[in-house]
Amino acid sequence: MKVATYERASDFLDVALDPLLQEEEKNNLILGIALRVREGRSYGQGEPLFLTLHDENTLIAAAIRTPPYNMILHCQQNRLDALDAIATHLIQTGHPIPGVNGTVEVASAFAECWKRQTGQASYVRMSQRIYTLTEVSTPTTVSGHMRWAEEEDVATLSTWFLGFCDEAVPDAPPANPEENVRQFMTAGKLAVWDDGGMVSMTGSSRGTPNGTTVSAVYTPPEHRGKGYASGCVAALSQWLLDDGNRFCTLYTDLSNPTSNKIYQNIGYRPMVDCSMIMLGAARE
Repeated sequence: MKVATYERASDFLDVALDPLLQEEEKNNLILGIALRVREGRSYGQGEPLFLTLHDENTLIAAAIRTPPYNMILHCQQNRLDALDAIATHLIQTGHPIPGVNGTVEVASAFAECWKRQTGQASYVRMSQRIYTLTEVSTPTTVSGHMRWAEEEDVATLSTWFLGFCDEAVPDAPPANPEENVRQFMTAGKLAVWDDGGMVSMTGSSRGTPNGTTVSAVYTPPEHRGKGYASGCVAALSQWLLDDGNRFCTLYTDLSNPTSNKIYQNIGYRPMVDCSMIMLGAARE
């Protein structure tokens, strides 16, 4: 087995796309980001990392990283031993990574490999779950309606996006939240729930060949508890299915029982549990 690296997302996808599509919903993050980079869209700051690990002609593992974010890792469940080769490659090439995202088994196994080779401890920053949806159960008791974000909303939504990132990915705050909001608006979809004014938002900015991912779900604290996020996510998900997607996926923080419940109530079904593991001692 040998680690292969790629300078371009297109070269990585030439090798990894078909194997990753065998579990498309499960691999929505690594596929979605690689496809987005191939299209020329920016994600993070710095040169991205793309690598694969093959045993003869079979893809065993694949990873991408768009600094400053964690490495996203895929590996066959029965070949977790192969992760040692990826850890060795990263160490020998001097490629530091702050952490790794993957299924619980894959991310945990990589963290153990990293510890054996570097002595560096790790900790679970967030326990997550991937949900998938093919049919929406629309809530009927939420007041208001969905509409698309408009130019005059950008300033407020930029503040909301900071709030979302503070809760969802606090270790990598956005350098320019207004730019992120505009990317949702121009290269994806950014929806707001309006009930006499904006009260919630959700977006979709990355997809796979047969599906798309819902993210950036945020309701300011003063508007929570009224079902606004449920209404907004359900309406956007239905629009995305009507637009030709076979399924929608989303990630949740398992420490937030409220969000996990509302997504299931509108039709999202659990697929697989994941971990965001940071490499290094936990902060006090």
